[in-house]
Amino acid sequence: MSVSCSVVIPAYNCERYLETALRSACGQTMRDIEILVVDDCSQDDTAGIAARLMLEDARIRYAVLPHNAGVSAARNFGVQQARGAWIAFLDSDDAWVQDKLERQFTLQANTGAELLYTGARCLLDDGSPTERVFHVPPRTTYDTLLKGNDIICSSVLVKRDWLLRFPMERSDLHEDYICWLRLLQNECLAAGLDEPLVLYRLAAGSKSRNKWNAARMTWRVHQYMGIPLYKRFRLFGAYILHGLRRYYG
Repeated sequence: MSVSCSVVIPAYNCERYLETALRSACGQTMRDIEILVVDDCSQDDTAGIAARLMLEDARIRYAVLPHNAGVSAARNFGVQQARGAWIAFLDSDDAWVQDKLERQFTLQANTGAELLYTGARCLLDDGSPTERVFHVPPRTTYDTLLKGNDIICSSVLVKRDWLLRFPMERSDLHEDYICWLRLLQNECLAAGLDEPLVLYRLAAGSKSRNKWNAARMTWRVHQYMGIPLYKRFRLFGAYILHGLRRYYG
């Protein structure tokens, strides 16, 4: 049975956070969705939490990968198994406000965009809200995204056909950043809603929390995308300024 939107949640040893993420997806005002939990061979109670919530909401589906393959593989598997024409990504340690999907589909109807994203409010690792809000521009192009990634994966709503053409790759880098660059490079129209509709957890040890590691991986993403060396230096300067404005502005 088809649905309008498939929510893909990659899960790995996320027993502390998964229930919050799942309940935020189940509680969306948009009801015509399915929720796919893709377990990347967790060794904690991730499977048990998913099973318990499946008894409460029949829209939840659960699958486990045959071996630990990384977040790119988990998301790609979810996209392949999805029944919806649209994919919404939600990381297992993040959450949504109730009308996130409804607001994005309204934006899609008004803009015709096929890659949509929103702002986010940061949470501490224990779930406590902070005053830090990530703002996003109303439009994003390939050239502007090279200067700094404003698209948080848990905010994305994207047409499934695009992800089948350009699946995520390189979990050792910013796999989602590479994906958005591929889409925009191929003229996918992107539109943003500058409201904190995502609750974005600054989890200890995450790639986004380690600023030096994130900067190094951004340099490698530009290298991977074939950006010439002279341009990479210019873009890296723009990335540093973007990060300072985002986290400290």
